[in-house]
Amino acid sequence: MKYSVNEEYRKIGQSVIEQVEELKHLATADCRIEFLASDNKKTSNGKDVLGECVKVQDLYKEFCPYDFLIIFYDPNIQDLTEDQLKILAEHELLHIGYEYKENGEPRYFVRPHDYDDFKQITDKYGTDWAKKP
Repeated sequence: MKYSVNEEYRKIGQSVIEQVEELKHLATADCRIEFLASDNKKTSNGKDVLGECVKVQDLYKEFCPYDFLIIFYDPNIQDLTEDQLKILAEHELLHIGYEYKENGEPRYFVRPHDYDDFKQITDKYGTDWAKKP
């Protein structure tokens, strides 16, 4: 299993952050995000996993200078269109939750789905946005 930084996914992610109102705070936040490709054909409960948002634990930040990693599983998304990849990036970026501590500093965490997806995604794109063409 191999992971690598992916410039194409980074560009897609950055454009989504700039275009989606609910994510624009990430452009100015002190939240460091990197986009990775994986050659792993990851599954969960018998379903293909298209992407994943992982919070880098404090112990690893000395070796990995990011707060979150957005991973795209290439074998599972190879047939997705560019628009679907943007929706996938939006979905994964919506997992980055934040709140403010008593001292005013932000605390970031991985936000769970509202149900199998995020309501924001299904309201905009429907429930079958990831269906392969």
